[in-house]
Amino acid sequence: MGPVLEIRGYSYRYPDRVAWALSHVSLSVRPGECVCLSGPSGCGKSTLFLAIKGLLKGGREKGVMRIAEGNRFHSIGLVFQNAESHLLCASVEDEVAFGPQNLGFNPREIERAVKKSLAAVDLNGFETRNVETLSAGQMHRLAIASVLSTSPDVLLLDEPTAQLDADGKSRLTELLSRLKTAGHTLLIADHELGPFEPLADRFVFMDGGCIQKIDCALPDEFALFPPRRHGGTSPGAAETLNPLLSMKGLFFSGGNGRNLFDDLNLILFAGRLVFIYGENGVGKSTLLKCMAGLIRPEAGSIEMAGVGSPRSDRLFGKMGFLFQNPERQLFEDTVWDEVGFSLRRMGLAARDMKTRVSEALEIFRVDHLKDHSPLTLSFGEQHRVALASVMATRPEILVLDEPFAGLDFARRRDILDTLSLLRKSRGTTVVIASHAFLPDETWADETFVLKEGRIEKAGTD
Repeated sequence: MGPVLEIRGYSYRYPDRVAWALSHVSLSVRPGECVCLSGPSGCGKSTLFLAIKGLLKGGREKGVMRIAEGNRFHSIGLVFQNAESHLLCASVEDEVAFGPQNLGFNPREIERAVKKSLAAVDLNGFETRNVETLSAGQMHRLAIASVLSTSPDVLLLDEPTAQLDADGKSRLTELLSRLKTAGHTLLIADHELGPFEPLADRFVFMDGGCIQKIDCALPDEFALFPPRRHGGTSPGAAETLNPLLSMKGLFFSGGNGRNLFDDLNLILFAGRLVFIYGENGVGKSTLLKCMAGLIRPEAGSIEMAGVGSPRSDRLFGKMGFLFQNPERQLFEDTVWDEVGFSLRRMGLAARDMKTRVSEALEIFRVDHLKDHSPLTLSFGEQHRVALASVMATRPEILVLDEPFAGLDFARRRDILDTLSLLRKSRGTTVVIASHAFLPDETWADETFVLKEGRIEKAGTD
């Protein structure tokens, strides 16, 4: 059989950009094959997937992009890097039915497609569940089901492990193995290739919009990314052992008759580097939002930076908060305006604002994107812009929810180094919550584990 996807000398440049996002890309994929792509953040993986799906509008393109047999929109299914961007409907059943309905399937075909797709991703019995109540892993599987229901021949998955814990990654690879056995062609773009090694037929490595290497086996340097050890992080001179955050007796009810928090207690001190680990669905994001005053627990007390029962408006300038999905906090026309937004609200003089914006853009290596729209950037670039915007206010405490999603491993380590420098130079308290272990196991002064409604210290410096 001939290739199901054939790309020859394909190049693409976004509107109003000078550099080509993709340059002379050539790749042929056979039916039933699993091909894994990797490369540094911003190397062009997501752009290539958008090109294959036919979602690149405007700009300039050259070369050949050929999909075997049929209409591209029927034969190619794309699961975006951020699973939430797929989800438009309130219930699981409506979400999976949305695609077939819009493609003109009849009611019986829609019912059959929904049932088959939910069974494929182990979400039987979830039909009436509200999408907002799902864990990150369940949302990923629902996004895949919503694509499978349109019966694609080729499935593109962009960073599918980015927000999954170890159990979620294992379940994902089992699902993809079943799909491959059923005859689906899989293209997977991810920074972490180890989980896909038993599944992949070939590995493709990209950089600067070009394919640099194609291997049939996973090279040793990509198989594992072990935590770095450099002898520990010593507390900065600005550290003082003053309580910065006090949470006492927090209670927050959850779904399925299980309490999310049950008499949760946590004290954090100023000038510390703190890591909160927890699997998907244990309440990490909810805990951080309680810290930031974005939501209130049903019982218990919180004091943050001298503010009792904190609200987000009372913590302005004291706390910087990075959401798990950076798109939710990006809204300005340019990256420069995005990073400067909070500074304008603080009433900084133009000269001071320019200095801080320039500094933040340089620290997170997005200064070359200052005139671009944040919404046109890759997921990893959006993360760095969002980090720059929250850091520019020079808050007392920086709270980061899953800050490594969409970033390659070198970039993750760079972020930790930058955060360490912020603590050392300004005494900033940094709190990171993630389902993934830190790439530098010595970074945190204190590590906490959130599990079954309680939080416990795992170790100290």
